[in-house]
Amino acid sequence: MFKKILSTVFLILFIGTVTAYAQMKIGYMSTQKVMNQLPQRNQVQQKLNSFIQQKRQALQQRTSAFQDSVAAFQQNKSSMSDQQSKQEQQKLSQMQASLKQFQQQIQQQVQQRKSTLLKPLYDEMDSAIADVAKARDLDFVINKTTSAGDNIIYYAASEKLNITQEVINRIKENSSQN
Repeated sequence: MFKKILSTVFLILFIGTVTAYAQMKIGYMSTQKVMNQLPQRNQVQQKLNSFIQQKRQALQQRTSAFQDSVAAFQQNKSSMSDQQSKQEQQKLSQMQASLKQFQQQIQQQVQQRKSTLLKPLYDEMDSAIADVAKARDLDFVINKTTSAGDNIIYYAASEKLNITQEVINRIKENSSQN
């Protein structure tokens, strides 16, 4: 909450200072709305979901193997010596640590794959934003919301400053030309 208020105050101060010294043209847009309208978005989401499913299956296999080992230990514990029991507990502890590490690796791999798959979309969006900004002679383009979805721009005196639809149209034009 504090970051949100602080970023809003700095944005207002920045815009106020800039406009006091020169007439700067500032546009805004909703990157989330643009991303949702991209034709390639569904393909990227399907690839990511497929990758996540593969990783879930691998994790499930390891989890099942660990659970089977725990069940076997519980079943055979009474017939083991203290030393065998300690060794088996140590082995299970190592398996659990390995499973946790594997789970963290999967999370990192999913995040990396998501970044890799989304990068071309963000590059395309950046290019379209630059084209629209140049065409409208804008000095700055501000994202309407933060990555968490919190509003940065609560009010704009003119809807003419919103370039979201123009960016979407530019991307669709570029996609149909390719």
